[in-house]
Amino acid sequence: MMESHAILLAELILLSICASISIWVEVLRRPGGMWLKILLLLISAIPVVGPVFFIFIDAPPVLPLSEQAKQIPKGTSVYPDFSPLIASIKRFFSQPGRD
Repeated sequence: MMESHAILLAELILLSICASISIWVEVLRRPGGMWLKILLLLISAIPVVGPVFFIFIDAPPVLPLSEQAKQIPKGTSVYPDFSPLIASIKRFFSQPGRD
């Protein structure tokens, strides 16, 4: 029984080390201030809890508004056109024999 706990703990620590290393590579490659990078590296270095906590505090990068507008192709609308739905409802209720 005790051996299985030791093996599980060793696997958990190994997984935590792998996650921390991948986080470190990601943090060091991204642009930004050195103090923020150091803080993120220290948080992710905490065994087991660090990588999990890092997932919750690391927000995705925010694009400037000018670049966000480029992601939506021109000619598309945010809201769909409801005319086919309205037409099918009208056909359903205008069928003969429906009272």
